[in-house]
Amino acid sequence: MTDPELRLLRYFVTVAEERHFGRAAERLHIAQPPLSQQIQKLERQLGVELIDRSRRPIELTDAGTALFEEARLALTHADRAFAAARRAATGHLGHLRIGALQAAVDGVLSYIMRAHRRRYPGVKLELAELGTAEQVTQLIEHRLDVGFLRGPVDEPSLTIQTLIDDPLAAVVCEDDALAEQERIAPSLLGDQPIILWTRAAAATTYADVVELFRQHDLDPPIVDEVPRIQTILALVASGAGITLLPTSFINLNRKGVRFIPLHGPLPHRPLALAWRTSNRAPSMRCFLDVATQAAPRYLHDLSQHYPQLTAPDSAN
Repeated sequence: MTDPELRLLRYFVTVAEERHFGRAAERLHIAQPPLSQQIQKLERQLGVELIDRSRRPIELTDAGTALFEEARLALTHADRAFAAARRAATGHLGHLRIGALQAAVDGVLSYIMRAHRRRYPGVKLELAELGTAEQVTQLIEHRLDVGFLRGPVDEPSLTIQTLIDDPLAAVVCEDDALAEQERIAPSLLGDQPIILWTRAAAATTYADVVELFRQHDLDPPIVDEVPRIQTILALVASGAGITLLPTSFINLNRKGVRFIPLHGPLPHRPLALAWRTSNRAPSMRCFLDVATQAAPRYLHDLSQHYPQLTAPDSAN
């Protein structure tokens, strides 16, 4: 408490609670005469008598009683306000707007948000599922604070930090002969019926698949292009074709399909964090720290639950 008016209110409330100047002075760790002078100062400022000093123990006047109730509320609210300011300054209070690709939402982001809520329960996390281009636009326009996207991003106002590799994996029907493979060489995809996630729904994944085909000089038959992940996985489970998706989608636990790692070389477009370089809000900085700490735990758990993802990458 540094504001002089609030200090006078605190002195008055303490005297009113104790009904005794000596005990109030002890609680406040000041001498009794200065305390009495401060109460008199408050009375002069208000132009009313607050304490009837002729009685023992001292009593509040009607004006003092009215002030006592409101002053206690004012001090409580002031304490809360000061505490909120201190919590916000250390990242424990705030509101973060997060944009994320669907692969992040279905993968590492749940680990990060869970860890963050345990450590910073007073920070509200608002999540929007958005593509990379939309995230970049909204970050620049201050409509997002943090993005989970895939580069490259050529925007000088943003900082981009790699979070995890999330490479393409082949997703095949569990009855397909390819399902027996520990890893699949892209060359085996040349004559496989392919179901694509549409460019409009997932521009970066679509671009990575096209790049994979280019790197390995492949021209497989495209049997369908579908905008929804669950529909793609249902078609794969039915045996209609295979698809290529970021590995994180294995977390959807779709029955009837198997995610199998691919041999390299593969398009390298890791999942990254993005934020405005000028944004130095403590809540945002704390979120970034939690994200970088939680990502390795996510990858460890992913390998524990799905050991096929860590199969040796031997040449085929």
